[in-house]
Amino acid sequence: MRWLLVLWDIDFTLVNAGGVGTRLYRMVFRDMFGTELPSAADMAGRTDRAIVLDTLARAGIPEPRKHLDQFLAKLAALAPTGRELAVQHSRALPGAAAALDALAAFAPGRDAPGRDSADREVAGRDAPGRDAPGRDSADREVAGRDSADREVAGRDAPGRDAPGRDAPGRDGAGRRGPAPGRDGAGFTTANVRVVQSVLTGNVRRMAEIKLSAVGLDADLDLETGAYGDSHEIRSELVHLARGKAARKYGRGFAGTATVLVGDTPLDVAAARATGARAVAVATGGTSADKLAESGADVVLPDLTDTAAVLFAILGVP
Repeated sequence: MRWLLVLWDIDFTLVNAGGVGTRLYRMVFRDMFGTELPSAADMAGRTDRAIVLDTLARAGIPEPRKHLDQFLAKLAALAPTGRELAVQHSRALPGAAAALDALAAFAPGRDAPGRDSADREVAGRDAPGRDAPGRDSADREVAGRDSADREVAGRDAPGRDAPGRDAPGRDGAGRRGPAPGRDGAGFTTANVRVVQSVLTGNVRRMAEIKLSAVGLDADLDLETGAYGDSHEIRSELVHLARGKAARKYGRGFAGTATVLVGDTPLDVAAARATGARAVAVATGGTSADKLAESGADVVLPDLTDTAAVLFAILGVP
């Protein structure tokens, strides 16, 4: 049995929060310093601890670190206001709900009858004569490492191979190539278990609010997640999430047994720094080409092709 820990980024991977975070930063800053916040620091791919420090420094606040914990505490305390704003302004990104639901079929303890649709999704990805909607953009690039190619059983996987990974069969335009599989059978819910959680720059209360406001929290084990109030450096959050998951599920998730899914080069860098796999989605402000250049194992245009998402995340390490 193969176990995976899948850690989802939230903002612009699963959710477009409609600027809720910036609105709350402005509220906290006004409350603490009695003036308007000139501007918030860049938030993409960063943790709230890092963003707050940078924001306060840019605003000319002396010794920003002295105010860090208070700022984060006030940010969490604004959860009720944050929820109202999230309900008004946030939306789930296309395909996010379907992707989470499809992977939930692989969750520990899930009854076998509920797994049928996920198995069909995986098994039918490249069934003869089947053209999955939206697959053309995903198929333009090939996902693959040398180790994956040695274990391939002849299926085609969507995604993008990262530069320098020497995936066979890729030319300048990107050719379709073999997808993950074992012994010709591919993946089914009988041989894979997936724990889904989050690795996000948000403080935990805001992460919960953003997800619940758009109905994306049901299939995520938020207890095993790692949040932006825990550490300034994103890669450190990977270690925290692995530790929580190991304690809860009684097994380790070292190396490529952890998969990070995100929309920025910082998500990819966190995966690379911790030996995890990186599945990047070009749904934020970073292009697919830039995400590939940053070292992602797979790059998807978005989450709308559920079968492509499954193949990317369940890929052979």
